[in-house]
Amino acid sequence: MDVAKFERRAREFCGDCHAPPRAESFPKAAWKREVERGFAFYLEANRHDLVAPPEEEVEAYYRALAPDRLVVDPPKNESDGRASRFHRSTTAAPQLEPPAVSFVDWLPLPHHGQKRLLFCDMRSGLVGAVNIAGDASSVETLTTLRNPSRAALADLDGDGRDELVIGELGSLASEDHSRGAVVWLQWSQERGGWRQRLLVSGLGRVADVRPGDFDGDGDADLLVAEFGHLHTGRILLLENLGLERGMPKLREHVVDDRHGTIDVPVADLNGDGRPDFVALISQEHEVVEAFLNLGDGRFRRETIFAAGDPAYGSSGIELVDLDGDGDLDVLYSNGDTFGSDYLKPYHGIRWLENQGEFPFVEVELVDMVGVQAARAADIDDDGDLDVVAAGFLPKNLVARPEVSDRGSLIWLEQKEPRRFVPHALENGKFLHAALAIDDFDDDGDQDLAVGNFQDLDGPREPWLSLWWNGR
Repeated sequence: MDVAKFERRAREFCGDCHAPPRAESFPKAAWKREVERGFAFYLEANRHDLVAPPEEEVEAYYRALAPDRLVVDPPKNESDGRASRFHRSTTAAPQLEPPAVSFVDWLPLPHHGQKRLLFCDMRSGLVGAVNIAGDASSVETLTTLRNPSRAALADLDGDGRDELVIGELGSLASEDHSRGAVVWLQWSQERGGWRQRLLVSGLGRVADVRPGDFDGDGDADLLVAEFGHLHTGRILLLENLGLERGMPKLREHVVDDRHGTIDVPVADLNGDGRPDFVALISQEHEVVEAFLNLGDGRFRRETIFAAGDPAYGSSGIELVDLDGDGDLDVLYSNGDTFGSDYLKPYHGIRWLENQGEFPFVEVELVDMVGVQAARAADIDDDGDLDVVAAGFLPKNLVARPEVSDRGSLIWLEQKEPRRFVPHALENGKFLHAALAIDDFDDDGDQDLAVGNFQDLDGPREPWLSLWWNGR
């Protein structure tokens, strides 16, 4: 076919509601399936306003430009012994089902104020807390939901004590439904246990929930990332109107109507005293955007980063001042391979550097296949921030021989400003969908916890793997 002649037509059709796909995102053999999926999405969206080019011609266009295969560079991990500072232990293995841990964080539990490793298991529905005592650990069950995604501390009733709010997916698999929810977990002193209370139901799959006083009235509102799937999904602000019979009365506001939002961390980005937030919106959008609080229930949207490819595989963000210059940057990872079945050469970890204007400046830190989560901390106690990243791949990709020597848990040591050197703590075990860093044993250095996510077959894995920093 005449590629140059057809290019404008193909890009206009495929790029009408998102960035046009890049031909190099898939090998030639994959484009028949990808074009069929694209046309199916168009029809499912009830779009009839475009003049669609012939499907076979779109496929021929992308096949003509695509590589024969995707080539992933060899890993760049330095084996200088630095990774030996860590030793590994685990929590007890689940008794009934393999783990599917989506979230882990080191948080003070409301009923006693002591910190625990709080985690959510999407398959069993467990919201649990690990009590660490040296290398030994025990797991406390806080509650059980259908498919909890993540938890956050929030004082919704204004009693001066943080409790837990939990996002409920409503299904382990990505699908459209209305089983998502936001749940309030209260500690009842009288009952001596946790009380599960439903705040909002009838939502799509809820991937994230964060508190913040967005309207400046002194109480905690809730920001909800309703990931959804294809036809469901939004960013919601649940305005706290006060208590009614002991329950927060919440008014729902739609902040953004796009599906695919993964993370919505809250922070005052512009120093005006009002909480803003940053959203990572995946699916076909693949953007990181700032939502600046205008103070009257409205937000101004600014682009921090746009991947320019609907198959980019965004997987997570963290807000952190990575260069110590006094403003918040974004630590961004893209390593989602579910639904594509290919190792991508452009997957990895990026620092989106805040230089005082939008968009932020993209700085590539390291390539990493399957990277699911990246967190910043001073691992070697030298006064600057390093990065730790964990990887997660479907079992058909984990089984590929070239994956066995690739870091599934890596430490990026910041040697000097803007230069990060990777050290592999673990190779080939791409089972980690969640990551937390903190001083779990109170010995003055930063330890690691990774949440494990395992298929139904294979050797049973624990909920969490702990990596103790020996400094």
